[in-house]
This record gives sequence, structure tokens and C-alpha cells, in this order.
Amino acid sequence: MLRAFVYVVGFTIAVFGGSTYVERILKQFGKRNRGIEGAGKIIGMLERSVVVPLIFVGAYEAVGLVLMAKSIARFEQLRDRTFAEYYLIGTLASLSFGVMVALLTQVAVSI
Repeated sequence: MLRAFVYVVGFTIAVFGGSTYVERILKQFGKRNRGIEGAGKIIGMLERSVVVPLIFVGAYEAVGLVLMAKSIARFEQLRDRTFAEYYLIGTLASLSFGVMVALLTQVAVSI
């Protein structure tokens, strides 16, 4: 029962805490409002909600597929260097936060 609770807490921190983490990092680069307001935040939360369980079950290769799918969806926009840099900073910050929290959660469960 305690293990399940730790996994739920880790998942929650990764998904929701990651939004604050990424927002603080991206804030220093200015706002890039090129789409639906708040969509990037929701996309990041969904991204982490997929990545964290993949880490929990050891499907590390599938994390790369998530990144690839996201990049394919933004392929045309990535030609704009400013957008590409902003996108990469946000994506890598989001993924690294999710992976870090997932791995720390696994360590906490194994103790």
C-alpha cells in the first residue's frame, strides 16, 4: 500500500510540479504565444503523464518515441530557429524533470 502511495505522489509531483519547473525556466526567454493559450502547459503535463509510467515500468526506449512523436508534430515550426530553441528548452526541461522524479520515486520505493 505504501509503495502505491509513493508512486502516486511521484507521478503527481512529476506531472504538476513539472509545469512550474518548466514555466520558471521558460520565463527568462519571454512568452511565445503562437497557439492556443495554455496549450504548451497541457502538452507538457500530458507528456510527463506518459513518460513517468514508462520509466516506472522500465520502458526507457519508449520515452524516445514520445519525444519523436512530439517533434514530428512540430516539424514545420522547427525551421524557425527561435521557436526551435524555445521548443527544445521546454521539451528537454519537461522530460528531464519527469525522468528525474520518476527515477527518484523508484529509489524511494526500493528503500
